[in-house]
Amino acid sequence: PFESMYLTVHGAPTCLPIEAAATPTSLSEAMPTHPTLGVSVDSICCIGAGYVGGPTCATIALKCPHIKVTIVDLNEARIAAWNSDDLPIYEPGLAEVVKARRGKNLFFSTDVQGAIRESDIIFASVNTPTKVSGVGAGRAADLRYIEGVGRTVAQSANRSKIIIEKSTVPVRTAEALSRVLAANKGPHTYWILSNPEFLAEGTAMKDLAFPDRVLIGGAPTEEGMAAAGVLADIYATWVPRSRILTTNLWSSELSKLVANAMLAQRVSSINSISQLCERTGADVAEVSRAIGTDSRIGPKFLNASIGFGGSCFQKDILNLVYICESEGLHEAAKYWQQVVDMNEHQKATFSGKIISSLFNTVTNKKISVFGFAFKKDTGDVRETPALSVCHMLMQDGAVVHVYDPKVKREDALAEFRYHNMDVDERRLIFAPSPASAVEGSHAIVVLTEWDEFKTYDYGAFYGTMMKPAFLFDGRALLSRAALEGIGFEVHAIGQARPQGGCMRIRDAEGAPPVPLAPPPRQLTPAGCCASTTGRVILVTGTAGFVGFHAAIALRTRGDGVLGIDNFNGYYPPSFKRARAKALEEHGVLTLNVDLNDAEALSSLFKEHRFTHVLALAAQAGVRYATKDPQSYVKSNIEGFVNLAEVARAQDPMPRIVYASSSSVYGLNTKVPFAEDDVVDQPASLYAATKKSNEMMAHTYRHVYGLSFIGLRFFTVYGPWGRPDMAAFSFTKKIMTGEPLKIFQGPNESELERDFTYIDDITKGCIAAVDKVTPSTKQTAMNKVYNLGNKDPVTVSYLVDCIETALG
Repeated sequence: PFESMYLTVHGAPTCLPIEAAATPTSLSEAMPTHPTLGVSVDSICCIGAGYVGGPTCATIALKCPHIKVTIVDLNEARIAAWNSDDLPIYEPGLAEVVKARRGKNLFFSTDVQGAIRESDIIFASVNTPTKVSGVGAGRAADLRYIEGVGRTVAQSANRSKIIIEKSTVPVRTAEALSRVLAANKGPHTYWILSNPEFLAEGTAMKDLAFPDRVLIGGAPTEEGMAAAGVLADIYATWVPRSRILTTNLWSSELSKLVANAMLAQRVSSINSISQLCERTGADVAEVSRAIGTDSRIGPKFLNASIGFGGSCFQKDILNLVYICESEGLHEAAKYWQQVVDMNEHQKATFSGKIISSLFNTVTNKKISVFGFAFKKDTGDVRETPALSVCHMLMQDGAVVHVYDPKVKREDALAEFRYHNMDVDERRLIFAPSPASAVEGSHAIVVLTEWDEFKTYDYGAFYGTMMKPAFLFDGRALLSRAALEGIGFEVHAIGQARPQGGCMRIRDAEGAPPVPLAPPPRQLTPAGCCASTTGRVILVTGTAGFVGFHAAIALRTRGDGVLGIDNFNGYYPPSFKRARAKALEEHGVLTLNVDLNDAEALSSLFKEHRFTHVLALAAQAGVRYATKDPQSYVKSNIEGFVNLAEVARAQDPMPRIVYASSSSVYGLNTKVPFAEDDVVDQPASLYAATKKSNEMMAHTYRHVYGLSFIGLRFFTVYGPWGRPDMAAFSFTKKIMTGEPLKIFQGPNESELERDFTYIDDITKGCIAAVDKVTPSTKQTAMNKVYNLGNKDPVTVSYLVDCIETALG
């Protein structure tokens, strides 16, 4: 009876091509037991009572009243909520469906094992979050709950079962699930199917009732096809056969990841254009409308916003990135990673605009936030963009008053905790009404596109707010002209401010609007630490030569970067301050902090939770050590230890990349120098302190699990270089006609130097930041690398080059 459902598979039986199922009748209605597989088809168990399992199986119960559907979960509070009138999740239409079928053929229970024994069709709808530690942390899917389903089924099964992956999983998860079941199966047989959900929160019930397609992946065997037919028959009760597609397991699993990645890609694409619109005067809504009328593109997912959220998009893209990298497809991985990076950048840019517009500070200012859910018509806060925006505002000192018609404060706080975001709960208030959220506030920030937000009386809101009153529309939801007519200064996603950037306010007498120019925008430490990559880096010595260039490079690629320097007088501090000033144009602030100030360092680490440290601050120079040896001990040794002590007190501990020096090779005569050479013959105090750093790194790695990469810089030159270095000092003396002092080696030999251009050093620093492993006892590393160009030249050749360049 199933042959008509499948095309003949030619060649090796490793692939089941996508096709439309075509069985003319529904077997599950015709008979309770499958004739080939012997499984009962009148009872379904769904493990996991969440956003996928609940709506999906409630719909099956509604459409298939002849099938008993039991949704089970170990979370007693969640099951109790499903059995009440206050369901644990909100979806338009869900409550009505549950109420119609609950107690008839839809049941909610904590008896997982009993439901498994009773049903032969089992949906696995458990969470598959992104791993937070171990191999693949931050990208790979955490499959512990899927594995747990396999073990639980194997332990509880009393006969053969069809197990259906409903959770979003990486490619070949079914294979892993099969191995778990096979190792514990006893006399029973298990057929595994992939049936990914393609639901959009807020329209999930509509998506289930009228799906674009139902995708079923199964093994390309006779029994695998039969198992897929069982599930196809269930859906065929209400879904046209032409929309039920069958394929192999791997294609089905990958299709879900790719679908979400493609949708998220559209969001990030239009969001990138929204920033261009704000700079050029274009309106992103008009751009979206224009391109959306192209039938090849279409209008969906082209609404600019503060970014995508929800449980799937980011998780699935990062999973896709990890799979690509695991298969050696690094360029493909970078491509998809950029979709996530753009999403993070959009949130950080929007948050920074709020702070800078409010006169560069929101400290102790009341900010009203409309919406915390990641989209309208749902109470889901997983990966919501509001999380980043609110956190950045609170980090800068704001008191955030949130109004969302469906989100509970405890759910928001749980999401902050999940992302390890420290929240002063006194600064996060959930208001009972929009009016109470707005009263006395400096700004309204729209973060969710709830339809009711368009119906509010913003004139009344304006009257209760501090003046000037700001409105930041992160969804381009409201009428800008109407709001500006009331008196608001409006900043909307994808829309440029009026030319001149002046806000307009009305006086109490109703006089014509008066332009009021905002003060110059200033950087804040929190703004500098806003990251699109997940990396927040403390760079020590940013007013120095290498630190200056490295900080720019890191910030340019999206890392959060905060700098510190003590602006000492080894060479003119005015030059260092000029570097620090130039850094501000690139979004990097340099604080005047000494490495030996443990209290200041601890405060910075606590406030900004640095993931990495690029430790470049040091007392430089070889010959200067004869004049002031204590400065080398204080900065290079005591400062290094102090930094390591503060770092090891953090949880989690940051990863550290630090500057060593080619000077450690000292009196060694073997060339070329190699990292594994013995370096116990330093020829200067400076070299000895750098060798000490390498030894201390080894110790802190061994004792505490701090992770280190040390970089032995060879003679560096380039723009903004140190004035005491040869390239600059020689140039100055040649131009002023002063004699040059060039030192010789043994037997009057000419000295050679491995002159290395600053851009190459900067690339090495970035590579080390990316390579250094997490700081844990299990994963920490301690490596040293040479950074040089491997082509040493004599000092006199350098002089020749300078003289030639000077004519």
